[in-house]
Amino acid sequence: MTENVEQAQITSNKTETPPAPTSSVIHKPSKVSSVLAIVSFLLVLIAIVAIGVITLKGFELTQQVAQFSQQADKATDMNVQLTDQLEQVQQQAQQQSVQLKQTSLRLAQLPGADRNDWLLAEAEYLLRLANQRLDLEKDWQGSLAILGAADKVLAEAENPLLNPVRKLLAQERQTLRAVPAVDVTGAVARLQALQGQIEKLEWMPRTLEKEEKAVAPVESEEEPNMWQKFVQKAWAGIGVVIRIREHETALPAPLTPDQHYYLQQNMHLMLEQAQVALVRQQTELYQQSLKRTQAWLDEFVMVDNAQTLAAKETLNELQAWDVSPEFPVISGSLNSLRQLLDQQRRDRSVPATAQSNLAN
Repeated sequence: MTENVEQAQITSNKTETPPAPTSSVIHKPSKVSSVLAIVSFLLVLIAIVAIGVITLKGFELTQQVAQFSQQADKATDMNVQLTDQLEQVQQQAQQQSVQLKQTSLRLAQLPGADRNDWLLAEAEYLLRLANQRLDLEKDWQGSLAILGAADKVLAEAENPLLNPVRKLLAQERQTLRAVPAVDVTGAVARLQALQGQIEKLEWMPRTLEKEEKAVAPVESEEEPNMWQKFVQKAWAGIGVVIRIREHETALPAPLTPDQHYYLQQNMHLMLEQAQVALVRQQTELYQQSLKRTQAWLDEFVMVDNAQTLAAKETLNELQAWDVSPEFPVISGSLNSLRQLLDQQRRDRSVPATAQSNLAN
């Protein structure tokens, strides 16, 4: 028993000996707790910052949502307005559609309101216009273009009864194409160039033409006597002072400055008149103006230099031009179309009179 008690004391002593270093073991957990406190503080601080950032972002999102809601409200209002406007436009379109139908019905009830009638009336107008253009203005190119437009209108009608009219129309177009073209621009340019040369012409000679000295025939080989020598010397002395010339026709009197000016102006007017007659294709007036200009040149221009000869040659060439060629008659298609229209009107009037008689 004593041995057991001793052993128990020894073991108790052994277990009680370690408490000496307890101070160092308790000191280590205090450092760990301070580290934990710092980490927890940092975590709390980070959490606070994150909460603040999230709150700020939430506020911004709230504002954006509010702006989006306002824009949506505005878009809704605009959509409502557009819907109202669309309904008004649809109502107006329906009203116009009803009015169009009513107008179409009224037009359909009118006599001669068929589409073909409108086309035939248009073709008749074009053919009449082409004839007037050719007869009054001598514009065969414009008439040819109008005839082409009338042929297109007749083709659009698609009426077999119009085939004879289109046949005549094709013949008239072909005859118009065969008309010789007149170079009006070139002729007018040459007349204007001739106007510029008028003032450069020499209208009257500045000096008289030199006469060749006639050699007196020797009648005899006898020496003249004193009296004959005296007469010859006296006649030679008089010939130095006085010159006598013989002319078959009377010389024209020289022009005064005023006459010279008015003559040039008259020639300018004649050439301008020729240009107007050329454009209007009036052959008689054109030839008359050029002939009068040619006569004035022959009468008053006494010096046949290069400029004078060129002016006369230009006048001769211009006089040879045919400024108004013979134009064909293109009224055949118009007369044929008018006959067709008259026949259609008579055919329509017969049933109308029959219905009126039955009603009576």
